Order: sequence, then structure tokens, then C-alpha cells
Amino acid sequence: MDTMRLAVVLVTICAAGFSAAQNAITLPDDGTTRTNLGDDSILEYGYTTSEGSTMLFEVWKKMPSSGIANKANNGSFNIFAAWRGRAEPVGEASLKLFSVTKDDAGQYQLSTTFSDGTSDSKERTLIVQFAPEDTTVTATPGLIAKENDAQVVLTCQAGGIPAPTYTWTGPNLPSDAAQDPNTGTLTITNIQRGAAGQYTCTADNGTPQLPGDDPNALTNSVNLQVQYGPSSATITRDPADTVVQWSTVTLSCAVDTANPPATYTWSRVNGSLPTNTDEDKVAGTLRLKSVQPDAVGTYQCSASNGIGDPVTAMHVIDQVEEAPAPPGARVSAASVTGGVVAVLVFVILVAAFMLGRYLARHKGDYKTNEEKGDGEDADTALQNGDPNHPAVKKNKEWFI
Repeated sequence: MDTMRLAVVLVTICAAGFSAAQNAITLPDDGTTRTNLGDDSILEYGYTTSEGSTMLFEVWKKMPSSGIANKANNGSFNIFAAWRGRAEPVGEASLKLFSVTKDDAGQYQLSTTFSDGTSDSKERTLIVQFAPEDTTVTATPGLIAKENDAQVVLTCQAGGIPAPTYTWTGPNLPSDAAQDPNTGTLTITNIQRGAAGQYTCTADNGTPQLPGDDPNALTNSVNLQVQYGPSSATITRDPADTVVQWSTVTLSCAVDTANPPATYTWSRVNGSLPTNTDEDKVAGTLRLKSVQPDAVGTYQCSASNGIGDPVTAMHVIDQVEEAPAPPGARVSAASVTGGVVAVLVFVILVAAFMLGRYLARHKGDYKTNEEKGDGEDADTALQNGDPNHPAVKKNKEWFI
């Protein structure tokens, strides 16, 4: 008896379930389809129908308004022109897209009108997944840091669906550097010179690249420079042994290391550099040419690259061994002496000539006794002595 009642109850429940069926479009999942770029994709739909109902009219479209296909009275599937060769029906309601592109991503809708006059519509979202691309790296505050700076942050970003995660590598990557695989940041703190070098970011989202894609699109590398000043300097001398008069001596200054390279300045303690010297601020050399005894002294090199304090080094030349002047030096000295004497003689002669000219031109006028009134002038005297003497014109005498 109890068994009979249970069977009746189950039959009643099943009959009620079938009678309660509604006309509707169904989705077998959460309504999201994920397909890799270039692959085929199936947009799955299904139906539930009440007893005796059929699909009267069906329309598939890409939202908001791009029609793909339709079907009437369970007849043939009609593909619209823009989608021909790119879509086909699968089963009673699903749609297959061939070789999906990034532009195919979006929402797709199936709308159906049933034979009893009811209707329904459902949407699916197509996500087109593709490998990371256009990987870029930025640096804050920049790719040139100074030793002991607080920090440098490298940030990696790339396109791709789903969102990539990031991994940083580098031969000098500090062990305490902090990486965030989701944001793509690499934070290096308390910058030291050992951190300088190449850093490479690799983006990955689990989606394979398409054949022909550039593998380099997944990575990007930058070079971090760390600038620091010199810590010490040394001076060497060539020749290293005795300094001999008339020879050339080269002092060379060098620092342990510096970035950027240091420049060098030479001086002599308690005095100026000898006149016959060549100084190279880039190479750090000081050439003392035709050394004379006055080259004795303490020479100082100062090296700096603008970072930190300059470093200095000193070198003492305590003796210059006397030596006869080489032939070239004697000829040179005699030539110089002769030239100086010739110039002096020429100057004296020119001065004497100019002085003579000046004195000759500035003798001035003078008066004779006649002009002073002390006696008759010669012409008057002649006239007075000889009444027949003709008048004589007075002339002045000029000295040139």
C-alpha cells in the first residue's frame, strides 16, 4: 500500500514538472566563452519549450546591431552577407565562429519567437584571448641613479588578455629587490654600484602566440646606470727612476674607478707649474718637457666627476740631475740669444734715427745783431756805404 502511494506521488510530481516547462533560451554555463585569438569559437545556446511549442523565428546578432543569421520555422539557416564564410549553425541553437579576431570580442545575442507567441533572448560574451604584446618598461625617477639614492622603480606593462603577470630577471638583480607580478613593478632600494646592468621583464598570461608572432613582444630590457665618484687616486712617473735635466717626464694620475669618468687637474704645492708643460685633463697626464732644476717640488693631482668630493694624490720630484744640454737645445739657446741681441740693436738704431730727426726739425729761429738793434744789417750797411748800391731784399735763413 505504501509503495503504491509513493509511486503515485512520483508520477504526479513528474507530470507537474513537465507541465510547468516554459519556452526559454538556456545557457549551459555562466554565459562567457573564452577563445584564443585565431581559434574557432562556439557560442552555445539551448532551449526549453512547453509541450507542443516550436521555434517560430530565430535571430543571431553581435551587439549592438550587427546581424549574423536567422532561421524561420525550423527551416534553413540564413547567413547574412557580412558573416558568410565566418559563421555556421551548430545543433539547434548554437553558433560557430571561424578563426576569431580581436574585433570579434563582445556580446552576442540569440532572440527567439515561439509558436505560441512567447519570446526570449539571451546574450553570451565572447572573450578573445591573446598573448602579451607591446611590452614596455618605464623607470622612476629614471634609468640613471646615483650611488646611495633611496630607490629606483622599474614598471613593466603589456597588452594581452587575460591580463599578464610579470617576471624580472637580471645578472645584477639585488636579492632584496621587491617584485610585484601583478603590477609589473621592480623596486630596488639603497642603490649601489653593483646594481648597475641590464634588467629584463617577461610578460605571460598563459596564451600562446600565433605562428609568426615576434617572441620579443613578450619581453623588454633596460639598462640601469649607477653613477659614483672616485674613492682614491694614484700617481705614477715615467721614467720612474732619476729625473735628468733636459729630459721629458710624464706624471700620470688615475682613480680606482668612477662613473662617469673623472677629469683631472694638476697643480704644484706652494708654486705654479713649470712653464714648459702639457696638461691633459681627460687622460690625467702632466708632461714636463726639457726639465730644469726648477722642476723640483710636490705635484698634486685632483680628480673629480661631480659626484661626491674630489680625491687627490701627490708626487714629489726631489731632485733634477744636471746634464749637458743636447745639441738641439744649445743651438736653440744660441739662436734665441742672437735673436734677442739683433732685436735690441735694431731698436737702438731706430730710436737714434728718430731722435736725430726730431732734434733737426726743432732748432727754432734766432736773431742776429742787426735784428737785436745792435747794428745795421748787411744789406743796409752796403747801401749806406755805396749810394749806388741797389736795394737788397731781406732773406731769412732756414735750417733743415
